[in-house]
Amino acid sequence: MSQDHEESEKPRIGIFYCGGAMSSVCELTAVTAFDVMQRLGPKEVGMGCIAALAAGVPKHFRTMQSLEKVLVIDGCPNACARRLMEKTGARMDGYVNLGKDLGIKKIGPFKPLAFSQEDRERAVEAVIAKIREMDAGKAE
Repeated sequence: MSQDHEESEKPRIGIFYCGGAMSSVCELTAVTAFDVMQRLGPKEVGMGCIAALAAGVPKHFRTMQSLEKVLVIDGCPNACARRLMEKTGARMDGYVNLGKDLGIKKIGPFKPLAFSQEDRERAVEAVIAKIREMDAGKAE
């Protein structure tokens, strides 16, 4: 381990999200992940680095595989996060697409914060509900 990296306790559930800043609903995936972590706590939920998985960083892949559950959040029908997870062979225990599942409109390009507080709350509630489904043994 390098001196500039401190190991921390891993969460029970890892959230991997699109975070595409070119549109509102895709950036909302990142905001949602942070909000969910804030509500449930960092021992319960943590954010994974989808860019590291795409880059083939072995440590990140091993860490992701060692989590109890993995949830993926996409913002739009392009489903970039899901497609990336599938392409890398990463596992997915649950999936939420904010556009497809909740009907949240994609606004962009270059409108990353053009989502409403109502949509933000709906997204957080949907992700928490998906986590509860995953805990109950229901997949995607």
